[in-house]
Amino acid sequence: MPNASASQTARDVRLPGQDLTLEETLRVMDVAREMRDRRTTAEEMFRRDDVRNELREKLLRTAQLSGDHVTAGEIDAAIDQYLSRLHTYHDPAPGFKSFIAHCWVWRQKILAGAAATALTVGSLWFLFASPIAPLSPTLRAERAVAAEVDSAASAYQRITAMTNDSEVIRVADGLQAEISSAADVTQAIAVRARLEAMATQLAEEYEVRIVSGTNDRSGIERSFNNRASMFYAFVESRAADGKVIPQAIRNSETDKIETVSRWAVQISESTFRRLATDKQDGVLNETLFAVKRRGELKPVVQLDGVIVTSPSTLTQW
Repeated sequence: MPNASASQTARDVRLPGQDLTLEETLRVMDVAREMRDRRTTAEEMFRRDDVRNELREKLLRTAQLSGDHVTAGEIDAAIDQYLSRLHTYHDPAPGFKSFIAHCWVWRQKILAGAAATALTVGSLWFLFASPIAPLSPTLRAERAVAAEVDSAASAYQRITAMTNDSEVIRVADGLQAEISSAADVTQAIAVRARLEAMATQLAEEYEVRIVSGTNDRSGIERSFNNRASMFYAFVESRAADGKVIPQAIRNSETDKIETVSRWAVQISESTFRRLATDKQDGVLNETLFAVKRRGELKPVVQLDGVIVTSPSTLTQW
């Protein structure tokens, strides 16, 4: 079986480059492509030289036949000048056709620019001028005012549900009408805050009690130059569970509103003497000064002989 053995040996022989990888194959193809390009360029150059030689010979023969005395150098110079101007570019004359041609050449960029412009204009319109524009200052102000009006309406409903006091409802009606015609959000916020404060004040329930602790003073007598003495009782607001509730009280001496947990109210001398007698044993029995009920704006004074019943009183002593 010598032929079979020889065939098997021939199959076992590996030729150089037979087992090239994909990367090596691509590299060989790149080299082959580069060699082809160089051969094409060289052939073009040789062909160009042949054309130039043929043109020179033709021009020389033509000059001899026509009797022109020109040299080979002059012919070469003329050929060089001709070839240098052979592919010179000149812009076409301006006109409608030229404009259409330019538009067609730049059609992709023109379409992209038009799309970008349309997108920009549409986005600006949506953000600032559309009915739901999120960045429009006017619409944002209108939405802010509408939100304040809704909050005020809720506070107004709470007020009318808590009280039948005609004076309180009249004031609430005036505030509701004011916020409905508010020109800007600042005014709307101020009116809404007043309505909510009124609703909160109406909802409060507490008692104003005279301080009666053994180690706490329940009252004080103050003397002023060239004026008669003035008498005060120390009071504080307490919830049903006994917790002290701070109150916003206007100081009659500074005319400023202060939030305090204990303050002084002016009472008559007779009431002051009665309370002083009551506390001689160290405990004050008559402590109820006023009662604040739900649906009422102000506490109702229960103690006889109170001279100043308004919030303007003493907060420091």
